[in-house]
Amino acid sequence: MNTTTRIPIVLMSVEETAQAVSISVKTVRSLIRQGRLRAVNFGTRMTRIYLQDLLEIAKGQGYQVVLPSSLSLEGATSKKAQRLKDAETGSVNKLAKCRKTPRAGERAPDGVTHDTHYTMAEVLSTFNIKYGRFYEVRNRYQLQSVHAWGTTCFKKEDVERVIGLYNEEQGKNISDDWYTCFDIMKLYGLGKTQVRRFAETHGVRIRKFKGGRANYYLKADWEAARKKAEKSSTTTKAKRK
Repeated sequence: MNTTTRIPIVLMSVEETAQAVSISVKTVRSLIRQGRLRAVNFGTRMTRIYLQDLLEIAKGQGYQVVLPSSLSLEGATSKKAQRLKDAETGSVNKLAKCRKTPRAGERAPDGVTHDTHYTMAEVLSTFNIKYGRFYEVRNRYQLQSVHAWGTTCFKKEDVERVIGLYNEEQGKNISDDWYTCFDIMKLYGLGKTQVRRFAETHGVRIRKFKGGRANYYLKADWEAARKKAEKSSTTTKAKRK
């Protein structure tokens, strides 16, 4: 009764394969492209070849395989063979060290505490403001920052002051120069879809304020577009009360 020796799954690099059978790296890559050598790719410069395929080709071609000392066929017990096997099967070496983003330290400049300063994340969540909008506020009011706890922080009283100023300014601009959709619906007796379509058709400028979802329509554009439309269309009527 014939017994077949079971060869464990061992993967070799392109360079190791070329060295094992005394051929060039270029020839190894050519065999891979031809499909004669199975290979797996774990990333840039991480092509690995199945040792079993190499042995079969070598046997058919009469090559003698000389394995590097880092590889062993005896149960594939060498560290490198086991590591390559784990990479193929998805096993995880729990003892291996990996690079992780270090946690932010607890150090902060003198006088900077969680009672006196907001972190960037706290500002965004506390005031429900997006990063891009807050960046605009910082630049407009020259808001000073410090580095603490591994992130950018701001003095609480300064943040509250500048965001208050910004909201007041934006609120004044909105009421003086912009219509809400509801304002137009009430003034002209239009539906929401009609407002949107009219604005898009006549090039009325539209903005969103304070990171909100509602559209605001520039009053000057809207009034000019309505007057023009009333002159050219009998169905467009102003419905102001």
